[in-house]
Amino acid sequence: MRGIFGEHTAPNMPRPLTDRNLGAIIGLNSLFYQIRRMSPMSFIPQWYSRRLSTKLIVAILLLLLLSITLISSLYYQSSSSMLSNHVRASAKQSAKQSADYLSLILTVGRDSAQQIFRDSQIQEVLQEEKQGPDSIDRKFDHKEKVGNLLNNLIDTSSFVQSVYLLREQGSSWGSGLFNVSKVTRYTLSEHDWYQDIVSGREDEWWQALHYDPFSGGGENNELVLTYVKALRDLETGQALGAIMVNMDGNLLLEAIGRNRLGETGRFFVVDPQGNVMIGSEPGEWGLPIESAEFRQALLSSSSSENELEMEVGGVKTYAVARKMENGWTVVGAVPVREAIGDIQQLQKKIWLYAAILMAGASLTGFLFSRRITSPLKRLMKQMSELERSNFEALTEVRSQDEIGQLSRRFNQMVGQIKMLIEQVNEVEAKKREAEIRALRHQINPHFLYNTLATIRWMIKLGRQDGAYQGISALVRLMEASMGKTGVYCTIGEELDLLEKFMLIQQYRYGDHIKLVVDCEPGLAEVPIPRMLLQPIVENAVFHGLAPKPEGGRIDIVIRRGERLSPSAPEVLTIKIQDDGIGLDPGRAQRLGGRSGASSSGMLGLGLNHVRETIELYFGAASGMRIESAEGRGTSVTMTLVRKAGDVHDLQSADC
Repeated sequence: MRGIFGEHTAPNMPRPLTDRNLGAIIGLNSLFYQIRRMSPMSFIPQWYSRRLSTKLIVAILLLLLLSITLISSLYYQSSSSMLSNHVRASAKQSAKQSADYLSLILTVGRDSAQQIFRDSQIQEVLQEEKQGPDSIDRKFDHKEKVGNLLNNLIDTSSFVQSVYLLREQGSSWGSGLFNVSKVTRYTLSEHDWYQDIVSGREDEWWQALHYDPFSGGGENNELVLTYVKALRDLETGQALGAIMVNMDGNLLLEAIGRNRLGETGRFFVVDPQGNVMIGSEPGEWGLPIESAEFRQALLSSSSSENELEMEVGGVKTYAVARKMENGWTVVGAVPVREAIGDIQQLQKKIWLYAAILMAGASLTGFLFSRRITSPLKRLMKQMSELERSNFEALTEVRSQDEIGQLSRRFNQMVGQIKMLIEQVNEVEAKKREAEIRALRHQINPHFLYNTLATIRWMIKLGRQDGAYQGISALVRLMEASMGKTGVYCTIGEELDLLEKFMLIQQYRYGDHIKLVVDCEPGLAEVPIPRMLLQPIVENAVFHGLAPKPEGGRIDIVIRRGERLSPSAPEVLTIKIQDDGIGLDPGRAQRLGGRSGASSSGMLGLGLNHVRETIELYFGAASGMRIESAEGRGTSVTMTLVRKAGDVHDLQSADC
């Protein structure tokens, strides 16, 4: 049967409280009580509370991790804030210095162009050319005169690289290595900057950093930033060409490059439209800032100084912007991670040292906890032996601490449990034996009463031969029943007694009352409690078939249930069915219940005997079910759950 811990009581024994059950109940409760007193952390998840060493190591690691995380976070926040403030102040100062210096350079370029525009000698040369074609000598003189003037101008300023006077119609002049043939190939009228200046649509024009197209014999000779202004006749105001002042591009790059922001941070200059005028990357000269969001943020600010922190190309970037006098903006940009890169490297080192420290702490915690847990493991091993009813299992922990005290208490508990189990087993066995004897003493007179009543009716009806044969059959039945001792008999022996009982009933009611047995091969030797089937067959005869004039039939079907595994309990099903007059549904329901069966006369007495016998020997998983309908008979189905391996144990039948 199924007990508290799912064990099965063998059919040859009364169902006492076993050593294992009682030992598990008392032993576990006592030991768990002691352990709970030592460790109140019962709320900890099972995976964590399974081992004391694990708890100790995890506690140490959590404490270290919390401390290191707190210190690292506070240090990181404080240091990054200080460094960030320093970087911001430095970037703002660098942007201001660059803006002031570049503004000075651009002012020099604008002033140089204005000086050329108002120079009387240049105006005189222009007036002479307007009077008509000049001779070669005259043109050479003009070139030498204007060239010397322009060369003197750039010699007075270290910022100006070269100056050109460019005209679509007429001669063009320039300083230094000016190449007139390049002007011819360049075709000035095809370029917007020239058309806008000459036509008056623009008063001045700045060209982004580029290589001078009119200098020397080769290409990309001089890096310049060009300022363009109209060359006019001062008398008439007519635009005759363009004044081109080329600022030294390398000097400009040096001006914005001397200030660094991190490893990849840099300064650059943009015009009011967001085009890069000065920058360290040639591919961006004259083009808008690649990030439209960044460009919009720079252009939308009206203040002279602005700070930004935003995503640029998927990188969180810090930028500072400073406006120049001509409306341009000096921009310094650096990834935020570079501004605090040193702090991050230091934080990584802190975590590396923390990992080494935690590894050492784990090893220390493991060695320390092992000295604590080893005695507990020995105690748990002895407890497992106790669960297997080994009451000779005693602990050998000799320490004087709490674990040693627990070990001695455990030994005392084992001795008390052993003595208590012996007492309980003895009392329980005597109690079960008394219950079975009481039931059998109840059912035996009942059976004998019905049999003698049958013989009495035979004598009253004058059927002396039948009465004689009935008494003979009763004698054989009593010999077969009283000749056996013990609680159990086999199914085959129980069926043999039923055949003798039905022989007596046939003397009384005739051959129209029949018993048909269908027993699966191999089950006839299975042990069952005595008088388990006879009360149900007897009830079927007297309460189902006897009131029916034409008699009837009783079928007994015995089958073995399918086992889910070799170690799973085996289920036997015994169904006793008659085709008698049946019972009304209300009475069948009362007989199916425990309380109703005990108050239903002789019918309830037999069913109560069967029900209690099943409960005593086969446990709560077994049971009996009654189904009946008026005029269609009654069936009683018994389900017996037996421990695997006991079905063919004839020695345990005790027959």
